[in-house]
Amino acid sequence: MGENRVESDVREITAVIDEEAAAIAAGDLARYLPLLADEAVFMPPNSPERKGEELRRWLGEFLHNVAVEVHSMQHVETQVVGNLALHAFRCSWTATAKSDPKPALLHFKGLHVLRRQPNCSWKIAREIWNLSPSTQD
Repeated sequence: MGENRVESDVREITAVIDEEAAAIAAGDLARYLPLLADEAVFMPPNSPERKGEELRRWLGEFLHNVAVEVHSMQHVETQVVGNLALHAFRCSWTATAKSDPKPALLHFKGLHVLRRQPNCSWKIAREIWNLSPSTQD
């Protein structure tokens, strides 16, 4: 029996999130931006939300000023409802700021909201995350 539509969507969604992690690790804004919906909004921990040009500038500054080594990206759960998808994740990476070469091991948990585009591809519309003591929390 062939793959059903939801299984195909989940595979495509996890591929978008894996590409997001790869773009962050590469420090490549040009690779990252096509993953975002035009109306994307990020809600970082203890910080104001970022959207529009401010989000793109903020991402560019981060990718320029911090080297990231992604250790893990765990796809915890993905739910597809029509043209929206919710993707819960956990990840772990080492971040090294150019201004402070002491690396920091960070663990996150969060949620992506993705929107199906007119061409049927998936793009990140919302992202919220927070720090965790470990990848299990």
